[in-house]
Amino acid sequence: MKYAVIYARYSSERQNDQSIEGQLRICNKYAEDNGLTILDTCIDRAMTGTNDQRAAFQQMLSDCEKPVLWDIVLVYAIDRFGRDSIEIAVNKQKLKKHHKTLISATQRTSVNIDGSKNLDGILLENMYIGIAEYYSAELSQKVKRGIYENYQKGLYHGGTLSYGFKAVDKKICIDEEKAKIVLYMFQQYAEGHGGDEILAELTAKGVRHRGKPIAKSTFYDMLRREEYTGVTHNSFGAFDTLYPRIVPQPLYDELQRRLKLNKIGGNSVKTDFLLKRKCVCGYCGKNVQGESGTSRNKTSIYYYYKCVGRKQYAICNSRVYRKDDLENFITDVTLRLFDNPDIVEKIANGVMEVNKRRLHDKSIKKVLIEERDQIQKSLDNIMKAIEAGILTSTTKSRMEELEEQIALVNDKIAIEEYKEKNSLRKEQVIEYLTHQVRQSPKMMLFALIQKIVLYDDKVEIYYNYIKNPYPDNFSPEIDRDSSFIECSIVFQSVAPQNPYPLSRVGVLF
Repeated sequence: MKYAVIYARYSSERQNDQSIEGQLRICNKYAEDNGLTILDTCIDRAMTGTNDQRAAFQQMLSDCEKPVLWDIVLVYAIDRFGRDSIEIAVNKQKLKKHHKTLISATQRTSVNIDGSKNLDGILLENMYIGIAEYYSAELSQKVKRGIYENYQKGLYHGGTLSYGFKAVDKKICIDEEKAKIVLYMFQQYAEGHGGDEILAELTAKGVRHRGKPIAKSTFYDMLRREEYTGVTHNSFGAFDTLYPRIVPQPLYDELQRRLKLNKIGGNSVKTDFLLKRKCVCGYCGKNVQGESGTSRNKTSIYYYYKCVGRKQYAICNSRVYRKDDLENFITDVTLRLFDNPDIVEKIANGVMEVNKRRLHDKSIKKVLIEERDQIQKSLDNIMKAIEAGILTSTTKSRMEELEEQIALVNDKIAIEEYKEKNSLRKEQVIEYLTHQVRQSPKMMLFALIQKIVLYDDKVEIYYNYIKNPYPDNFSPEIDRDSSFIECSIVFQSVAPQNPYPLSRVGVLF
């Protein structure tokens, strides 16, 4: 018996799961007719076939390199596997290298299920690939040509319009009320007023964008939008036929000069904040986010972590943490903490417990065993009838049917047991925590830390996968002055006068 996985895909958001259901139905029928056992299905929804950057597809290619049971990738048609001839050839070679075969349920392929060459399939498969690539390229060309013609004629071709514009009879027109607000924002900022001041004034006047006050990020994005000058640039070139002008060109140019000088919101993206989405303010409960700023003479950039409650809502007076100091402190504490073999052992046990619970909760094997027990019970009843002298052609036929069902279910149970044997092992977790995770501070902090609560004089770090925060040889009284770990209990000692570096941390798991 040969084992296979089904790969299915549809390209457009305008399609739906009915396309997938049709592919799966035909592939399963083909598998049944040709003696294939389907082990898994890999599905990409609303993903183009012009490249192979598809999550399920890449997972399937990765799995083929492992000692898996399946040796056939079954698709409805070749164009579901891909529409680029070069990528199809490369990915087929990956499958072939690991003794896997691509088979179509509706088209002839170059290799048969048994691995033999299919001579006419060699020609037909390449023809299918060529047609798929031609269709994709032709469709793309037609779409681009249509968009270009719309740009030339000044026609609106769909999509979200910027604040201040509206579509009327396939033309983009000025929304007079909103356009006045856009022009006002440009004028006020050019005169030296700050973004917070302008937004506060607009919010007080009841100005809304999509039902909410204009966000700060949206405000600065609007100030950079060239279409307000009546010009738009895209891959086809520059066009002045699509958008009517709201902002005079000299005003727009002056504003871009000011934005470039102030570098508002432009620095934080140039560095990597290791504690992103991990930090919470201990006073107001708001997130603590990465920020950047420039020195007075505009010559240097500095990075820091700042509470959203202080930055946006002015409800918090918590301190600002310098980026490098906080990240180095958290990294150092974590590295020293995981030097303790007892803690690594406990986290590994926690990971295995979670993994075991997930496998049990979603266990197909459990359902199969229950099904087998039910069939066996029916078979035992027939055996009792035979022992009682009740033997008919119907009884014999039913007995043979049940025996076939048990054999089939036992095969499926064997497959699930194979999966369990090749699942996560504790030794792998310990190796990961002890060596691999340390190679990348970002990976380490992302994988091990659940949450960081920041105060002015202390930090609480919540780690994953462990119930008992104390290592076996840890004593709070002995280690009170070690400036290392104060697990679960943050001692009320006097805060250090110099805020950098931090010296008190509560570690909770």
